[in-house]
Amino acid sequence: MNTNQAETEQRMLTILKNDSRKSIIELAHELKISRITARKVLDSLIQSGKIKKFTISIDEDEKDLVMIHTSNMEKIPESLVVESFDLVDNTFLVVMYYENLLKVRDIDVLDLKVALSRTVNTTARRISHIHCDYCSDVIQGAPLTISFRGRVYYACCKNCKKDLERRLETEQIEA
Repeated sequence: MNTNQAETEQRMLTILKNDSRKSIIELAHELKISRITARKVLDSLIQSGKIKKFTISIDEDEKDLVMIHTSNMEKIPESLVVESFDLVDNTFLVVMYYENLLKVRDIDVLDLKVALSRTVNTTARRISHIHCDYCSDVIQGAPLTISFRGRVYYACCKNCKKDLERRLETEQIEA
């Protein structure tokens, strides 16, 4: 895969993490690529398994959760599991809804915690292969973003962000 394709995929993933309801036309516009290319990139991300699912999250799904630390998941019905983690010490952390706790019997509980609510940080992400839209350097870490006229631009530092904002404003005035 060439770096341009990898960067396009990474940018598409970033856009979809912010709003997975974007249409192919909107994705193509933001990425400055054709609709056909955007469809091919999206299909590739789905087929490769980089995109596992498109989903919604409702308020009730984020409340009254139980986290069970256990050494064995065999006695926990899969239908009750909201999320599970396979830990490095060969144990498991299982998240389920509080009301389902009584449906689980005879499990080896190492620890149990009840959470009143869960907050998911949608801005934290692993990003690689994205170039600064101002200086073209590869961005190390999280990029600084600029939303301008329906598109998202990336900058590697505060100086590039400031200069890119000036350039975009100037181009808008001249247009």
